[in-house]
Formats: sequence, C-alpha cells, structure tokens
Amino acid sequence: MSVEFRILGRIEVRACGANVALGSLKQRLLLATLLLNPGRPVPIRRLVRALWAEEPPMSAVANLRTYANRLRQVLPDGAQRIAGRQSGYELTLRPGELDLHRFTERADAGRAALSRGDHATAARHLGEALSACRGAVLEDLAGSEALAASIAPVEELRLAVTEDHFDARLGLGEHRALITPLREFVAEHPLRERPRAHLVTALYRSGDLAGALAVYTDYRRVIADRLGLEPSPELVKLHQAVLDRDPALTAVAKVRASAVPRELPSPCRSFSGRGPEVARLQALLAQDVPTMAVVHGPCGVGKSALALEAAHRTAPVFPDGQLYVDLRQTTRLPHRLLRHLGVTDVPHAMDEATALLRSRLADRAVLVMLDGATDPAPLRDLLPATGPCAVLITSRTPLLLDGADHLPLGPLSDVDGLELLTRLVPRAVAERTAAVRIVQSCHGVPLALQIAGAILAHRATRPLSWLAHRLAANPLAELSFGGVSVRAACATAFRAVEDPLAATAFRLLGRYEVCDAATAASALGTGLLETEAALDQLVDLGLAEWADGDTYRLPGLMRLFAAELTSQNGTRPPMAGSWPVLRHGTTT
Repeated sequence: MSVEFRILGRIEVRACGANVALGSLKQRLLLATLLLNPGRPVPIRRLVRALWAEEPPMSAVANLRTYANRLRQVLPDGAQRIAGRQSGYELTLRPGELDLHRFTERADAGRAALSRGDHATAARHLGEALSACRGAVLEDLAGSEALAASIAPVEELRLAVTEDHFDARLGLGEHRALITPLREFVAEHPLRERPRAHLVTALYRSGDLAGALAVYTDYRRVIADRLGLEPSPELVKLHQAVLDRDPALTAVAKVRASAVPRELPSPCRSFSGRGPEVARLQALLAQDVPTMAVVHGPCGVGKSALALEAAHRTAPVFPDGQLYVDLRQTTRLPHRLLRHLGVTDVPHAMDEATALLRSRLADRAVLVMLDGATDPAPLRDLLPATGPCAVLITSRTPLLLDGADHLPLGPLSDVDGLELLTRLVPRAVAERTAAVRIVQSCHGVPLALQIAGAILAHRATRPLSWLAHRLAANPLAELSFGGVSVRAACATAFRAVEDPLAATAFRLLGRYEVCDAATAASALGTGLLETEAALDQLVDLGLAEWADGDTYRLPGLMRLFAAELTSQNGTRPPMAGSWPVLRHGTTT
C-alpha cells in the first residue's frame, strides 16, 4: 500500500491517496514526536512532555499507551510500525514515506547544483523540494513547547531552501517574476537578511533603483529597532554596488547545457498485473525513432500508474532526460518543456516555442510524459522528425494525433485485481473467499480496489467479509475513503458528456445489461444514426463499451451510477442482479 507521512505543513497521513483520520490532538502530538525521530526509540518522559508539557496527569503513562494503541489501529500496518521499547516507543518508516526525507533529498541535490553554478538544475531540484511544503512545519501543532526544539531546525531548513531557490532563479534571470514572492517572504520574515539581498537585486535588475534602496533602508531600520544591529558587510557592499550602479549586479549566470532532467514521479508501489500492457509500452518507447504513445481509458482505471511503470522501466533508454508534466495544471506546454530543458530565453510566440522545442529534442534521447491530456491540439508537432525521443500520454479518451499508438486500458482481471488487493491488504491471503468477493464488487477498477484497501487498512480489526458484505449491498455507497470516492469519480467522468442525447442514453443504458442501438433509438424516440453517434460518444469517453456485435453496455460501477441518476430523476431502476437484457431490438 502506498503510504505518505507529512509534517511539512499540517500533520497528515495519506494511504492510497486518501487522508487517514488521526484522531485527537494528543494522538497527533504523539505521532508528530515519533515522526521527528523516525527509526529510533523516543523515551517515555519525552513523549509525556510532548503531550502534556509540564503538567502531566497521574495516568500519563497509561494514557500514552492508549494513544499509541489507537494510532496502531488507524495507521496502515500500524501494529508493525509503532513498536514499544523498554524506554519508550519507536516508529518505523519505509524509504520515501516521509515528506521530510524526500524534501531533504531534493534539497541536497539542488544545493549541490547551486554550488557548482548549475542554476537550472538547482532551480528544478529546489522547486521539487519546496513543492512538498504545504506550510510551516507541523503548523497545526506549533503551539507545543515540547516540539518547538525539534521543529525549529526543520523549519530553518525549509526557509533556507526557499532562499536557495530564490538564489537559483535569480541566476536564471527571473528577477521580475521574483519581486512579489520575495516581498511576501520578507514581510513574513522581516529579520532574515538574505531574502532582503535577493529583493534588492531583483528590484535593481528590474530597473527600480529607488525600490532597491528603500528595501535596504527599511531593513537597516528594522534590525536597529529590534536587535540594535547594523546590516552585515555583505549587504552593505550590495547597497554600495546599487548606489554605484555596478554592472556586475546585472550579470546572469549561463545555464549549463549538460543539465539532465529526471522528473518522473515515483511509481505506484502497489502496481499489479498489466504485464502485456507494460510490455507493449516498453516496446513502443524503446524504438529508435520519434514515438508517441497514448494510454486511454475511463476514470480510475490506472492509466497514470501504468504509464509511470513503463516510463521508469524504460528510463535507461533515455539518458538525455525524462520530463513530466501534469496537463491538468499546465498551459503553454512547449514553454514549460523548454524551461525544464534549461532554456531561459523562451520565445513568447507558441509556434516559435514549439519549433525551438523540436530543435532541442532532435537527436536527443528524451522521454516526455504528459499526464491527463484532454485536447490533442497542444500535443501536435511536439516531436522532431528524427531522433530517439518519445512522448507518453495519458487521456480518458482517444486523441487524434498523427502517428500515435493508442493503448486502450480496461479493468483488471479477477486474478490481477486479487493480486492488487493482496498487496494493499496482506491478510487477504488468509481470507481469500471474501477477497474475491471484494474484487468482484469493485469490477476490477483499480481506484475502487485502492479505496477498498484503504478502508480495510483503516479498519484493521475488521475481517474482509465485513467489507465484502457491505459492498455486495451498495458498492457506490461504501467505496469512499478520505474524501475520495468511486461515486465522485463516476460523476466527474459523466460531466464530460456535453451532448444532451448522449447523457440521456447513458441513463438509459443504466437500466439494461446490454442494449443495441435500434432498441435505444426506440426508447429515446430518436433516429438510429443519431442514437449510434450518441452511444459511440459514450464509448469514446470511456463511459460505455461495445459488448458484441452492435450492442452497448456500461461497466459494472458505471451502470450502478447511471441507475442512481435514473432513480434521482424519478424513474426507479431495477435492482442489481435483476438487470433486463436487450439484444437486437428485443424488449423486456
């Protein structure tokens, strides 16, 4: 099971992408103390002080034991993670599970690049590190005096890395874009000198001489009033350089062309099955010609997990770098990719940026993964005419891209679904019958299985038969955890239907096991060709599928969702298990 512990911001634990309910303030304080000291025993006296400061109750040790047991119950594999020691408690983490560790790894790489003058690589690594920060360290527990001493060095590291990131971006000539974030940072941390120097430099390079001098004057007043000090010799020297209009202040370091991006997110730890699909993608990506592959399928079917698995397996084939972009959060794609490749002077015009991107990719072995595509237009003309680069795309629908290879992705088989559930919940091996029932109720949809696994990990004392029974009654009502639900995923997919006739046809298909176009046209009161177009649109959106011949059907969970929509509209759908079957014009 994929588990993530977060302390860079509010304390959080996420399992399979959903938040775990950590319980009371005392339980969160206990977990925070253990997370700040992973892999080593924390003494009882220190834990007691973290939870009750200087006024612990007489029952403090017994209460501490209760809180530890409750954490074991709510955390994935909690019984194995939190171990009682003679002197206290110890929390065990697996590599990559704590956001602080990932932050430190990326920050170290960024600082190393900064020290050798590689500002592009430094900015990328430091930006990746800071992307893990959701706020101040353990900001919801900042009032704990006992934690303050442990939080302080981590918070100082976060602020220092933020300043390093400003430094790297200044080296790339991004002074205008930095003025607002630097002003905000200075307002939050008025006594820190380094960001003041950054802001002076950014303002001066942007042509605001008066603003640069005002920042220095304000800082000199602040530290004199609060600390009785003068600015450091370095800041005084910078101030004099501004007064002298020293040309050295406008110098921007050149970007090293040798910087190699490695941007792929971590693969899904619970990835299971998909052997033929992974093999096919690997074969496509490993071709020594420009390649574009599109993995498409309905919401929750595991497109991104499959693409990442194949991308990581073929990464050695692309020694010039691997780029990753989430298209749901990005516009002006060529500009974004050029910046990832270390280009600072990016043309504003889209056609010029696209042409420059092709030039940079020509004869270079670079893999570009684009996650969540909806519009094929920005993806056209990205590839150069020659070279070993490749583009791997995920999308809910097939995309009209010349020369692209399409890989449709459907639900997992029962065997692969059982393997996935077993990885998420190891005790499924001993409760195989119930596990099989859960897989069948989830209809092989990885998202549904991930949610089921998270529920069972959270309810570690419940047998699998408990969830199997509940899913048999109402899967859509039960498959929800930590703000993620199958019903919401189905609703998101359904909102992509723009044609009113297709939306009505979707609700109609929810009443039947299979239905042909002629029968649907009769029920809808529309022409055959018009109805076929609407049904085919549902297939293209991943909401429906062809059964055999010219018949259509909804996948299991989508059919239940469509039935709910019909019921909400005043028409009561048939109960699961009694679906009528319509074939080639027959009626029920």
